[in-house]
Amino acid sequence: MEFYVNPYDGVPVYLQIIQLVRNGVALGTLHPGDQLPTVRELAVKLAVNPNTVAKAYRDLEREGMVETVSGKGTFVREGRVGVETERLEHMVEMLVIEARNAGLTVDDLIERL
Repeated sequence: MEFYVNPYDGVPVYLQIIQLVRNGVALGTLHPGDQLPTVRELAVKLAVNPNTVAKAYRDLEREGMVETVSGKGTFVREGRVGVETERLEHMVEMLVIEARNAGLTVDDLIERL
């Protein structure tokens, strides 16, 4: 997977890194067990402070997306079903609320999905 950020985007770089990893997992370009670049490698590649990458990796680890193995690196975590299910449930709940606000019925929403 190719990592890239836009320092002029207005979104903090560490959040862009987090989103890149999330998107990579969602799109299937990152798989459970895949190793992420080291903090130093990614910091050099993106021309950012290593603390920025470390913060992104810590936040991803906290949410259960990755795990860091001492001396080996940071890997996409396997078995994140609970974390993903909780996040998806929240997204579905928000979608239903927005659909209702737009005047759609549940049947309309299901048809569109």
